[in-house]
Amino acid sequence: MCGWSSCVCAIALLLACEDEKPRPEAKAAPAPSAVATAAATTAPAATASAPAAEKAGARPAKIDTELTPARRQAIESAHAAAKGFLVGSELEAKLKADKTLKDKKSAVAAFDRAARGKWVLFASPLVNLTDAGFDVGVVYTPQLAGDPMGMSRQFFEVTLSNVEGYDKNAFQAGNMVVVLVKYEGGGKAGPGYELVSTGDWK
Repeated sequence: MCGWSSCVCAIALLLACEDEKPRPEAKAAPAPSAVATAAATTAPAATASAPAAEKAGARPAKIDTELTPARRQAIESAHAAAKGFLVGSELEAKLKADKTLKDKKSAVAAFDRAARGKWVLFASPLVNLTDAGFDVGVVYTPQLAGDPMGMSRQFFEVTLSNVEGYDKNAFQAGNMVVVLVKYEGGGKAGPGYELVSTGDWK
C-alpha cells in the first residue's frame, strides 16, 4: 500500500515539474508575430509616401497641347483680359497658306498684322533661355514633300518676357511650354503666363 502511494506521489511530482518547465513554442511564438505586425504597419506607409514625394511639384513628362473648349473656357475665366485670345498654331497655318511670304521680314509683318496688341496662346518647345525669358518659333512656310526632318520649313522667333511660371532653372531648351502672352509686335511678346506651371492648363 505504501509502495503504491510512493509511486503516485512520484508521478504527481514529475507532472508538477513538467508544468514548471518553460515551453519552447510559447517562448518563440510572440517574437515572429511582433516582427510581422511591425512590418505590416510600417511597410505600406513607406511605400505610399515614396511616390508622393517624387511627384510633388513635378512637371508632366508629356503635355497634351490640344486646346479644347473646356480649356479655353477655364483659361478665359482665369485671365479675363485675354478673352478671345488667338492660337499660335492657327496663325502659323495662315502664314503657311500665304504663298507671298518669302522671307522672315515679310512673315513677321504678316504676323504683326494679325496679332499685334492681342493675346496669343503658344504651345511650342522653348529655345534660347535667359533669366528674363525665352523664344518660341513660328513656322511660316510648309514642310516640303520628301523632307522628313522638316529642314525645308522656315520660321522666325518670338521672344517672350515677363512670363509668370517661367524659371530658367526649371526648364531646358526643347521643353514643351503652353504660354498665353500679349503680343507686342516685331517678334516680341509679354507679359504672359506659362499655363502648365500656373495650373491653368488642365
